[in-house]
Amino acid sequence: MKYEPLKKVYYTNENGYELEYSKRYTAPFTQHFDMPIKEYNRKNTYSAFLIYTQEIALLMEQIYKSYETLLYVIHSVPKIVLDQFTLLSILEEVKSTNEIEGIHSTRKELRDIIDGTAPRSARFTSVIHKYEDLLGRTDIKFKTCEDVRAFYDDFAHAEVIAENPDNELDGKLFRKSSVDIDSGTGKTIHQGVMPEERIISLMQYALELLNDESVPLLVRVSIFHYFFAYIHPFYDGNGRTDRFITSYFLSKHFHPLASLRLSIFIKKNRATYYALFKEADSERNRGDMTPFVTGFMRLLLSTFNDTIAVLQRKETQLETYRAKVDKFISDDDLLQNIYYILLQAALFYGQGIPMAQLLKLTDKSQKTIKIRLESMPKEHLIITTVNRVKYYKLNLLMFK
Repeated sequence: MKYEPLKKVYYTNENGYELEYSKRYTAPFTQHFDMPIKEYNRKNTYSAFLIYTQEIALLMEQIYKSYETLLYVIHSVPKIVLDQFTLLSILEEVKSTNEIEGIHSTRKELRDIIDGTAPRSARFTSVIHKYEDLLGRTDIKFKTCEDVRAFYDDFAHAEVIAENPDNELDGKLFRKSSVDIDSGTGKTIHQGVMPEERIISLMQYALELLNDESVPLLVRVSIFHYFFAYIHPFYDGNGRTDRFITSYFLSKHFHPLASLRLSIFIKKNRATYYALFKEADSERNRGDMTPFVTGFMRLLLSTFNDTIAVLQRKETQLETYRAKVDKFISDDDLLQNIYYILLQAALFYGQGIPMAQLLKLTDKSQKTIKIRLESMPKEHLIITTVNRVKYYKLNLLMFK
């Protein structure tokens, strides 16, 4: 039986609404949280709770099954395909999380940071580096409010201030003044928790829940994602910080690639994503986290499935073009390898790869690689220069 949100129960069965709320709140498989939820401009506050429904159990099972498939695909594709796809995912993930926040960034400026050709002071450098840390499974502490503040200072604070100096944090750890979240049309839809002492208290509780291994991982990650957004500890940069923390915890328990495309999928389904928060905030919902957790798990499952589909599509593309490339290659094994590397660079990363990466992938000297590149027909090779660094890729138009 489908789990109906309490808000919907109120409008379809007002007489049975109070009884249904009471049944849910006191049910044997209900977990309660010390997190008071209050809709903006409403007077009543309700304590958050979650019912472990059959749908949540099935979604967890489906996510782990999808992950098994993802692992199989990851281990079946060539390493350079995986490397190029991972770099592309970091680029698209950061661009997507920026766009969700209404921040403009270009693929070129993000690609230059990833390739190491951008100045150290380039904006989004710290954000890119944090996502790269996910790949190396670097440990980042998220156990105390001090940890969250330290991460935010390194991750987003400087760029938030550059965008608007008024958003500099002025409290002991977080913001000291109130902050309103609007719908994009100027209408306030949520107001962050106040005062700062309460922000600290509720954030510490949310962090303890996030790290509580007696609660299923996917449940605590989902609930924390909502709690962080509800508390809204910073003047700006809350969304991108929240999504990174979610990605970080996913990367600690799944393959990092599974966590690198969350914002990409959320951006494609932004209306659904924001609707989950709106419903969870609603006074008629009375703090029931079940619809939010269910909906967020669906987004996670779709993110995993989407990653599988994109990676399989890229692999199919590679095999299709690879068969065509074979027609242009002699018996020179090194030249053949270079063709395949440049093909993958064109398919997966667009800009191409620098000489340094070519040397690393072939384990040959620069002189040897240059000789092979010069032997290629000019129409087969595209060379671009960015910040005085040359990038090489195969010209896919040669196959038209």
